[in-house]
Amino acid sequence: MMGYGFGYGSMMEGWGAFGFLAGLVVLIDLVLLGIWLWQQISKK
Repeated sequence: MMGYGFGYGSMMEGWGAFGFLAGLVVLIDLVLLGIWLWQQISKK
């Protein structure tokens, strides 16, 4: 129980940091894309 829980926890921690960074990049990308699209639409 302890060993499994610890192994699972450390694995999730590693993926959590990676997932957080990936999510942050995607979020910033979507915001920038939204701003760019909004500017393109408001120009016309």
